[in-house]
Amino acid sequence: MRIKLGYTLAETLVTLLIIGIIAAATLPSLQKTTGNKFETMRIKCAYILEQTIDQMLDDDTLYPQSNSEASIGLAKTTAVRVAGVTYQGNTKFCEIFASKLKKGPHSTVDCSNSNKKTFTSADGVDWYLPISNFSDKVLIHFDVNGQDEDPNCASHGNEDSCPKPDLFSYYLTPLGKLYPATNCGFSYRSNGQINVSCTGNDAF
Repeated sequence: MRIKLGYTLAETLVTLLIIGIIAAATLPSLQKTTGNKFETMRIKCAYILEQTIDQMLDDDTLYPQSNSEASIGLAKTTAVRVAGVTYQGNTKFCEIFASKLKKGPHSTVDCSNSNKKTFTSADGVDWYLPISNFSDKVLIHFDVNGQDEDPNCASHGNEDSCPKPDLFSYYLTPLGKLYPATNCGFSYRSNGQINVSCTGNDAF
C-alpha cells in the first residue's frame, strides 16, 4: 500500500479558501484594533499643544507673572527678549510656539496670517497658529498629514461626509486651556490658505 505524502490540488484549494475566509472575518477586527492613524496623530498633536503651551506659560522669561498688569496668560503680549530674539504683540504666541517644535525639511515659519500655514513640523503636520492679542479664545488648526495629502477634510458632525478627518481644530483660551472645536466646515483656498468655520466646543 502506497502512502500519499502530498496534498492534491483540490485539498490545496480548499485550504486556501478556508484561510481566505478566516482572513476576511478577522481583517475588520484587526483594522479596528490598529486604529485610525489620523486619530492617533490628532491625539499626539493635542498632547504637544497642551504640553508646549503649559511650558510657555510656566516660563517667566516668556510670560512673566505680574499682578500689576491687567493682561494675563497669553494676553500678556508685552515684549520679551530670549536668546537675542524679541517676541511681542499679536505674533508673540505664534513665534514662540513655532520655535519650540522641530521643523520639517525646508519648512519656514510664517506668522503673518492665521489662515496661512505657519510651518510644517518634522512629523509632516501642517500647523496653522493664531495671530492674536488673545482678548478672547482663538482657533488653532493642524492638518496631520499635510495639505498635499488627502482626504483634506474636517469633521462636520457627520461621519458619512468625512469618516476619517485629517484636519482638526482647537479653541485656545487666554489662560491656555484647550477645547476641541466640533462641527467644523473646512476647505483649502486656491492660494493655499484655509477656510475653517467651527461651531460648538466640548470639554478637553
